[in-house]
Amino acid sequence: MNVDEALDKLFPDVIDLSKKIYSYAELGSDEIKSSRVLSEYLEKRGFRVERNYRDMKTAFRADNGHKGLRVGLLAEYDALPNGHSCGHNLISAWAAGTAVVLNLLGENINIKVYGTPSEEAIGPYAGSKCLLADMGSFKDTDFVLGVHPDDRWAVGSKALADITLELRFHGKSAHGADSPEKGINALDAAVATYNVINSLRGWAKLDKHLVVGMIFTESGRATNVIPERATLQVEMRSTSTEFLGKFENKVRDATMGVASAYGADITIEQITPLYKTYINNRTLNSLLKENLAKMNINAEDAGSEEGFASGSTDEANVSWVVPTGHLDFPIGYPGIPGHSDEFREAANPDKVENVLRNAIKATALTILQIAKENKIRQIKDEFENSDGNGQ
Repeated sequence: MNVDEALDKLFPDVIDLSKKIYSYAELGSDEIKSSRVLSEYLEKRGFRVERNYRDMKTAFRADNGHKGLRVGLLAEYDALPNGHSCGHNLISAWAAGTAVVLNLLGENINIKVYGTPSEEAIGPYAGSKCLLADMGSFKDTDFVLGVHPDDRWAVGSKALADITLELRFHGKSAHGADSPEKGINALDAAVATYNVINSLRGWAKLDKHLVVGMIFTESGRATNVIPERATLQVEMRSTSTEFLGKFENKVRDATMGVASAYGADITIEQITPLYKTYINNRTLNSLLKENLAKMNINAEDAGSEEGFASGSTDEANVSWVVPTGHLDFPIGYPGIPGHSDEFREAANPDKVENVLRNAIKATALTILQIAKENKIRQIKDEFENSDGNGQ
């Protein structure tokens, strides 16, 4: 049996699986049904599934128990408030589909599927791949592969380092007209901090491509009462993980200084894990590109393109601890905006059956090639010599 024959047998169930997850559209950290249906699907096809993986109720790890080359596949299945507008139902179907195809072929390849909640950073398991990487969850794999729907075929990835802080200012309420001098205006302190952080943008060199987004989530309850509490959320991104850490420290120092000047107490909490930049493994990506070419599919090399990344992903953190390859596959139309209703409609499995099948086929062929041609040493050598700059 070859890959195409295995797909002929298994692919209808893979599409059904993706349709179920698409219909559930569960937000991050609450993907109860999606996690369950994936776990049950893999169990029925010979995988041992560890649920509640690393004490995350919607995470899992499935292992076929084979000896040989150790491969990790990253499954995402969280949605957004407007449904699967990032197409994670296709990512999980790809991971499960690739795993069962390789398992059916009976090769001596150890396949692990990692069920990773909340890539979109919602809830307590936000950025679960960051947490899994920090806990050493990928140490028993030789390499890891991830995918994402996009508007084109491409290999490799670019990602901005990303972190979000919540700044909670605590002042003292008072009557806004009768005795404002007896209060401590937490909102004034928060607004001043907002302006100071904005002014810090000029400290960043252009090649660090700093992006800052801020919102007030609490600002007072009545106009005639001095606000006792105010909360500012600050999301920071950069093309350099190291630089982002330095900028974060400046933001923390500035916040504490402003709060002190206003006489307000301050609580600073990091509310998302640090998403790092992406370390591309060019050997893995080249093999993916090569196998796509054999299928008459021309894939671009996103990892080496000029220009800055436009987003962030917790998959990048995995690339810092184990060789990681990435594949994008096209849905919708060129330039389709992610997280939009249009993207959600394009992620309907009925509309992308051929694309999803080709993504699974190319991945399976690449893994088989690595196993048969013993490419793993080259993959690991490149990883060990990488400089950790996401390039």
